[in-house]
Amino acid sequence: MNYYFLSFAWGICILVSLIGWGGAVNRILFPDYTVDWGQRAAWGIAWSVIFGGLLNVTWTISQATILIYICLGALYGIIEAWGQKTAIADELNRLINAFKENIFFAIGTVIACLMTAVQYSGSVSWHKFNLHDDYHAYFVFPHKMLQIGSLGSDPFSERRLVSALGGQSFLHTFSLSVLDERSLYLIDPGCALVIMIGLIIGYCQQKKISKNSTLMIVFGFLSISRVPHINITGILIPVCLFLSLFRVFEWEHLKGTNIESNAAIIGLLAAAICALKSTFIPPCIIFFTCSYFFYILGGSHIKHKAIYEFCLASILLAMFILPWSISLYQSSGTLLYPIFGRGFHGSVYGGSVKLPNSEIPPNLAIQLTLYAILTIISIPTVLAIRFGIIGLGKKPIVREATLSLFIGAVTGNAVILFSTGGSDIYRYSYPLLVVMFVIFLSVLGENIQPNNLNIIKIKKNAFSGALILSLLVALGFQSYKNLGKVPNPLDRISRRLNNLPLVIPQERDKYARMLDSVPEKEIVLTRLDKPFLMNFRKHTIWIADYPGGASLPPGMPSFKGEEKLADYLISQSIKYVAYSYANEANFPRKSLQVRLSAKWPFWLRNQALNTFEFQDSLQKLGASRKRIYDDGENFVIDLSSNKSP
Repeated sequence: MNYYFLSFAWGICILVSLIGWGGAVNRILFPDYTVDWGQRAAWGIAWSVIFGGLLNVTWTISQATILIYICLGALYGIIEAWGQKTAIADELNRLINAFKENIFFAIGTVIACLMTAVQYSGSVSWHKFNLHDDYHAYFVFPHKMLQIGSLGSDPFSERRLVSALGGQSFLHTFSLSVLDERSLYLIDPGCALVIMIGLIIGYCQQKKISKNSTLMIVFGFLSISRVPHINITGILIPVCLFLSLFRVFEWEHLKGTNIESNAAIIGLLAAAICALKSTFIPPCIIFFTCSYFFYILGGSHIKHKAIYEFCLASILLAMFILPWSISLYQSSGTLLYPIFGRGFHGSVYGGSVKLPNSEIPPNLAIQLTLYAILTIISIPTVLAIRFGIIGLGKKPIVREATLSLFIGAVTGNAVILFSTGGSDIYRYSYPLLVVMFVIFLSVLGENIQPNNLNIIKIKKNAFSGALILSLLVALGFQSYKNLGKVPNPLDRISRRLNNLPLVIPQERDKYARMLDSVPEKEIVLTRLDKPFLMNFRKHTIWIADYPGGASLPPGMPSFKGEEKLADYLISQSIKYVAYSYANEANFPRKSLQVRLSAKWPFWLRNQALNTFEFQDSLQKLGASRKRIYDDGENFVIDLSSNKSP
């Protein structure tokens, strides 16, 4: 039970630290303006992701580094809050008075706080993770950072290459520096949920939306925030950063501040989004570019300033993301997959590994075509509404944040949809759906105002448009039913209070003994069920997360026999291979052979096909080569030594 409360408290400490670091960014870039705590927390996330890239490329991440970083941020956050204690007290008094005047608002606020607390408490505890994505990659990455100082080299990891540059994994080190793997949902969705509430409240105050309407928007967000998680990659953290970037583009004070500060905060947020996950890059870059396009188009009297800011923000974005890109290049042969090349991706070598969109069945082709048609129709329609119906008289062109975000979401998701062959698009589109849903709800709230008689007055046109758009976006969340039942936060709280371990000590000891059998500093290629349990300090450990998906040139041979595989590995100075043969590294043919069916997306079928072939080859090599370790579940073989007679 003590561990649960430690996890709960550590999450609060991380939240305060993020607010503190965001406050430091605020103080440096905008000393004359103080943004709300939700915006400061989002800026703290963005700064942390970029700072993590610097630590990663210099191999200086460690438990001590992370703890110092979090404590410094928390200390600054507390000092800053103390300096603003009068303003905070005044705000609390206004809230208490609002409670006294409106009992329904008071009850609604209490319910919203309880819902937030329950969802946060549930995120503190988790016992069910993805046995393939998380165990083979997303657990491994933060562990490697804390142990060796960096993500390092992992040329056989497909997820290291295609999934993300590493920003989300760095944020996960905040949890693992004190806690274990059970708390890897603590930051996202745990802390991110609270930050989103702060961002929404701050945005409503910025737009002068009434407290009742603000509460309605918060309830709307909470109703869609509990979605099933496929793995521990970003879900709500990118929502925070997208909404924060949107708010910056909408920020009135942006006009009165210097161009360099504007470019810095915009470049920082956009770079952090790109570093979190590769699927966020297309919508983010399109959102970023469109906003500046409209800004340049509409600012005839300041066109040169708008162009200068765009160029500077673009340069800063590239500079902020460069450390992460350098690390990826050193590991996987490309600065950014696939924009600057596919690096060591298996499809480069012409073998059995194919790109996700290499094969598109007729029914999926029809869906993709319809999506393309809808994309082509929707964007001109929205542009016509903005510049034709609304016109320039009522609303002159500035940065057009809402319109730019819509174009970024639609076209960016179209890019991801086609590049992934239509697989799991509902997961990749979720963060942008949430942001658009919150924005449309805020438009509703902005157009519901009490008149002098305290009767609700609605601006019909804007209200109707926002209502229709909100309903359409809400319908998009129906696809999440395909992901299965959402875990009950109360169940997770109960499990954590019972202090059930995710990994028993005997398993950790077994992995330690396994690696002790290999001479130090040797390269070990692994296909294990829990590779995150390995000690990355003693050996160079490479992980075949989806075998063949990534490999060193000239590419891992597939379907050419186990001896060809052994020759290839030895040619890459890989003498030792570790394999969890008892459970087939959590990818057993018997239960997962269904993935070879034509009913499954080509991406998953191709992964399964190559994984089964690789594991079959390891099984055969385990019979012909010397096993230097075998505990009945895992073995380590020396490829240079034949099995003793």
